[in-house]
Amino acid sequence: SSPMLNQLWRNALWSERGNLESVPTDCPQRDERLGWMGDAQVFWRTASFNMDMAAFTHKWMRDVVEAQSPAGAFADVSPRVVDEADGAPAWGDAGVIIPWTAWQQYGDTRIIEENWEPMAHWMEYIGSVNPDGIRNQRRNNDFGDWVPAESETPKDLIATAYWAYDANLMSQMARAVGKEADSKKYAALFESIRAAFQKQFIRANGEVGNGSQTCYALALHMHLLPDSLKAMAMDRLVADIEKRNWHLSTGFVGTPYLLSALSNNGHADVAYRLLLNDTYPSWGYMISKGATTIWERWNGDVGDPSMNSYNHYAFGAVVEWLYRHVAGIDTAPDSPGFQKIEIHPLPDARLNRVHGEYDSIYGKIISDWRSAPGGQFTLKVTIPANTTAIVYLPAGPNSHVTESGKPVETQNGPAGFVTAAIGSGSYEFHVN
Repeated sequence: SSPMLNQLWRNALWSERGNLESVPTDCPQRDERLGWMGDAQVFWRTASFNMDMAAFTHKWMRDVVEAQSPAGAFADVSPRVVDEADGAPAWGDAGVIIPWTAWQQYGDTRIIEENWEPMAHWMEYIGSVNPDGIRNQRRNNDFGDWVPAESETPKDLIATAYWAYDANLMSQMARAVGKEADSKKYAALFESIRAAFQKQFIRANGEVGNGSQTCYALALHMHLLPDSLKAMAMDRLVADIEKRNWHLSTGFVGTPYLLSALSNNGHADVAYRLLLNDTYPSWGYMISKGATTIWERWNGDVGDPSMNSYNHYAFGAVVEWLYRHVAGIDTAPDSPGFQKIEIHPLPDARLNRVHGEYDSIYGKIISDWRSAPGGQFTLKVTIPANTTAIVYLPAGPNSHVTESGKPVETQNGPAGFVTAAIGSGSYEFHVN
């Protein structure tokens, strides 16, 4: 029901279409057009919801591996041309993140097996020179949180967070392909880096790093905060957003995780506020200025023209949040590839209707919800053959839940939700 959000989805799709030409270029219009790894890894989940990226991922990962240095470093750009430096934090890490993302989306473990040795080599490249768990060495170009809106984030924090993230993803992927010893090794590495991160960057009052929004987004998304400090950290993150008149300040590194960090920790209302803004800095601001693709910079209309682009998909990574949290279409955490589906929309009073579709490898998944004053909520769902789903419905203790007019058995879910287990087919749930 939001014309701006419809335009945002189209803008991300058109930036994707304009840049997937054999390699995922950063932009199609200036004399660069390189396969920048950082841009790609933050956008890959969005890209995979918008299009079938399975074959493209296998193809480009061959370029990524061919660009790997003898020392084990993935590159900043793949193929490794023009910028021949070894990969910076969040850029080189794409060599681990993109195979994991493709596995999540398609359930295809071949992408893990094909790239296991190069990924393990990358982990050795970082670990061999950073024995204390803080990623101080081999950061190379060290771009940091690229083009943020009036904020700075410590580069050693970003680097260490991504190293921990790599270790966690490697542990998950190892388990998926039967490498139990490696899974335990990388799980232990994650815990070691996590402990070092907490000692170096997290204070007892919940402050993370220098307090930038990116600091909190990374720490929350990458599971680096102790549970005892999450509430205080969230309070500080929300306070910073409020201080900026409810606007974000993140760049390429922080933006992809900011809204999910908020919505996964009880602040979906703040995430929606950032999503729906139309003043600088925001996606709506770009659109208010006539954008039909995603800008490289939040202030692309007034930024330095010598280093600016009106077609850079990275900030379009937010469309993943539209699919997974607004429409609520996601794969179950224990079932990459959408054989087990979760339909978990997060309704917001500023939207009264959302319709989302995803063409999964099993078939089309549809989530269509409407809300009305007084707590009435309708959710139409289509689940493809050979799959099952858990549906999350916003309901209080006195709510009445039906499916196609008949009472439906539900279980207690997260606060404010009940769940219903369904098989393939089409359903219409009502909550009163």
